[in-house]
Amino acid sequence: MAAYRSLDEEPFVFDEAYAELAHQMQSLHIARVAEMPRIELYLDQVLSIISSELSFMYAPNEKIVTGAMVNNYVKQRIVPAPTRKRYTRRHIASLIFVCAFKRVLSISQIEQIILTGHELGVDLELAYEGMAGLLEQTIGGLFPDDPASHPTRLDGELQLVDIEGRRIGGTLERMLENAVFLLAYKVYEDRMLDLEARQLSPEAAE
Repeated sequence: MAAYRSLDEEPFVFDEAYAELAHQMQSLHIARVAEMPRIELYLDQVLSIISSELSFMYAPNEKIVTGAMVNNYVKQRIVPAPTRKRYTRRHIASLIFVCAFKRVLSISQIEQIILTGHELGVDLELAYEGMAGLLEQTIGGLFPDDPASHPTRLDGELQLVDIEGRRIGGTLERMLENAVFLLAYKVYEDRMLDLEARQLSPEAAE
């Protein structure tokens, strides 16, 4: 149903909306593990954190994660099981990873990536930190100040190491790196299409 604007509501101005969006994306920050709550959390608290962290890549009314989704991810062993229904930083980081990359990968592909990471002994916390940083850098580059200018070339690099700090490299490293780039482009396309839709039909924008 269309949402009608009141007479005193400001009209939609593309350049202003883009400037606000570009500022948001250029200053994007995804929580690192050390910034996550130290205490164990209940599921509803975890859902709130995940939804807040990933709101920049989802539509306003789109469901990011639910309790049922988390239960399914636990059953599929792509997210660790909680202990006495409490969740830790590890669960939050795992859910941020899964809920972000399911935008561009299937759950079975994510499951395969996680399984391969375990088999190779990847330091999962450092992998999460690296992917978060690369995603921030890439998305920021895709939203220059001038929407008509070309975005920054994608030239970031992801490095995977094992728990002893040894470089792993190989196919998994490149696959995750390209998944980050793919996700960044998905965010760009979704957000820019939303702006274009609002410009064409502002009265239908929520």
